[in-house]
Amino acid sequence: MAAAARDGLDDESLQELRSQATRLLLKEDWAGYIGACSRIVDGAATDRRVLCSALAHRADARARLGDWPGALADCDSALAADPTHPAALLAKGALLRGLGRYAPAADCFRAALPAGGGADEVRELLEQCRRLDAQARNGAVDLSDWVLAGFPGKCPDLAEHVGPVEVRRSAHGGRGVFAVKSVEAGGTLMICKAVAIGRGVIPDAAHGSEKMVVWKDFVDKVLDAAEKCPRMASLIYNLSTGEEQDDELAIPDMALFKQQSEDLGDGLLEAEGQDVLDVDRIMKVLDVNCLTEDAPSADLLGSSGVVNCGVGLWILPSLINHSCHPNARRTHVGDHAIVHASRDIKAGEEVTFPYFDVLTPVGKRREAARAWGFECRCDRCRFEAEDTVLKQELVRSENELVNGGDMGALVVRLEDKMRKSMVKDRRKAFLRASFWSAYSALFDNGRLVRKWGRRVPSEAVIAESVASAVGGCESVLKAMLRGANDGNGCGNRLEVEDKVVRIGRATYGKVVKRQAMRALFKFTLDSDNNKSL
Repeated sequence: MAAAARDGLDDESLQELRSQATRLLLKEDWAGYIGACSRIVDGAATDRRVLCSALAHRADARARLGDWPGALADCDSALAADPTHPAALLAKGALLRGLGRYAPAADCFRAALPAGGGADEVRELLEQCRRLDAQARNGAVDLSDWVLAGFPGKCPDLAEHVGPVEVRRSAHGGRGVFAVKSVEAGGTLMICKAVAIGRGVIPDAAHGSEKMVVWKDFVDKVLDAAEKCPRMASLIYNLSTGEEQDDELAIPDMALFKQQSEDLGDGLLEAEGQDVLDVDRIMKVLDVNCLTEDAPSADLLGSSGVVNCGVGLWILPSLINHSCHPNARRTHVGDHAIVHASRDIKAGEEVTFPYFDVLTPVGKRREAARAWGFECRCDRCRFEAEDTVLKQELVRSENELVNGGDMGALVVRLEDKMRKSMVKDRRKAFLRASFWSAYSALFDNGRLVRKWGRRVPSEAVIAESVASAVGGCESVLKAMLRGANDGNGCGNRLEVEDKVVRIGRATYGKVVKRQAMRALFKFTLDSDNNKSL
């Protein structure tokens, strides 16, 4: 302490500053805590131990306020004074880990390993960073232990990953996400962390005001994230407001979405001097780019039924366009969205989500598309709207679906019409998907199955067909599981298991091994609300 005293900070003053800093820390007054640490730094310039500790603590506080460049600078200053200072190494490792820079974070934790006891926690952080660094590079996720244990505690840590995709001009207008190489069903396309998420428990009979509370909380989080990080604000501004012409939307460089471990300064713009947030533009962006965790294209793992209203902004997934013949789904785990192929995707094919329920006839889907502000021109919609041979039958069947009646008779008539008209398998799948509710009503009703069952393909065959049209989803998976248990028309045991697992992968992605996949199957069959697993 003598060195500190020679610089004007005696033992008593240093102790008072430390007490003040502790009080501010307990109050979580981070700005005040930074000020107290700064006074210690200024007064202890020649006491290396005190200086490094104060810089490390100030770095932690700056990180909590979103000042990543300032936090990194403090860590580097401390390590310049003492390259082996444990607190500074741990602070920098935690900071880099939070920024998704796992390899350099691992280097910090490795250097911070104590020679004696107390190394277990640091080793755990080191191994975690190694695992996340590998995941960021290859996109491999294994949630098996968490799923088999029944989703205990907090969600597992995930790393952001951008797979074989890029943003291009879409043939249907605007921008879209495209596969740059072939991806089989279940393959991971991207893992993205949300800018922000708003969640809440909303009773079924709740008024809109309760949803508005969730929405306001979400908007506040987005604005806070944009204000703290200019890079994040720039990414948000790059999204569509829904008012631009298609050619006005720039094609972003994919490097913007990737963590560059080699360049720690990349994207870490100075917080000072940034422009005032364009709140009006951000609100317009949120109106057309938010994703919900209970969407038809999503599965939510680990909620235990507690959350039934979740809305968030995930930058890259928000660039994925709609199709009624979709090829992608997302699995939500904590703040991350894992986007995977829900059926096989060819190189050069656009990646698409369903924005609304596409297991409905074309008339209802067109109404839903208009509500979203666009007209769907996917191959499925064009076929169902323009086919002259089946048009009359489709209109009749759609009316019966709305007005009620014998769903078994509707299904039998539709199957007979497709057989007589020699409709190809791909288009059969489209039509079966459009009248999925009729098929479900038939297979859910023992009396209708006894009456009509012999005149239609088995439930498993229908489920497999529909999955080829809309990809994996829980209602189709549930039908496949029930049909596989019946064993009618599914093939031998190994073929049945392979078909079930294939649709399971298409529904949830390759996030668990087979044993854990069976646990997800059980949740699918047992749950009354398949959206909250």
